[in-house]
Amino acid sequence: MSDQTPPRTLRFGQRILLALACQLWLWASLWAERSEFESIIVSLVQLAAVVLISLRLRHMKWIDDRWVRVAILLVVVLVVAIDLTISGRELAGLSVWFSTVKIIPVAVFLAFAGVVYCFFKTPTRMMLLVYTVSFVAGMRAIALMFSGQSSSDSGRLETLTVVEALVSTIYPIVFMFRGRYSPVMKPVPDKS
Repeated sequence: MSDQTPPRTLRFGQRILLALACQLWLWASLWAERSEFESIIVSLVQLAAVVLISLRLRHMKWIDDRWVRVAILLVVVLVVAIDLTISGRELAGLSVWFSTVKIIPVAVFLAFAGVVYCFFKTPTRMMLLVYTVSFVAGMRAIALMFSGQSSSDSGRLETLTVVEALVSTIYPIVFMFRGRYSPVMKPVPDKS
């Protein structure tokens, strides 16, 4: 019996299914920015995804850059917290822009830094999920930034939405053609 673990591969159909699921999540989140209630639903889905990804990362002992992925997930949680606070207060008729307006541009930058990080890593299932939650966080933070500025230029916002929708397809397409399972640690030979 060989002690070499055979390389695990994702079939093309599996990669398409995963990429489509994440792309639908991205687009649904992008166009669900019309009301505070939709924003709360997007934030709760993001929060559930972060919890599930964090549980999975906890069991992946071989990841060298686990702290980077945890930092990306913390940025996503920051955006979710800001989004839930603003949406909840707006539903209640209160305004909290005075306390969050300086944090949001930083959150935009950090969320999209997480997106760029994903392009430099092997496109695995976990990286596709990290990409998806960080891209959604970046989109939500941009939407919060524009709504905080009381931007009335809906044409510019619609153009930005279309650009975000197109850009969001790049990584899922890369994953469809190059995606794979996360690498498996080779068993350590017994020296006894």
